Amino acid sequence: MAYRVSVSLDDDSIVVYEVWASEDAHQKSLTLPATQQLIGRAKPIMAGVERLVTFEPRGRQ
Repeated sequence: MAYRVSVSLDDDSIVVYEVWASEDAHQKSLTLPATQQLIGRAKPIMAGVERLVTFEPRGRQ
């Protein structure tokens, strides 16, 4: 898993997204106690997030 951070050219938005090896790897990570604890702490911070997006990669980097 890796994080990617981008700055919007249209406004002052910052976009942060995670890159996983597979959907299965992501789903498995969500069952870990440490992940559940972090999700609980992050929910108040993410309350203002407008939308979540899933990307389908077309190439490897």
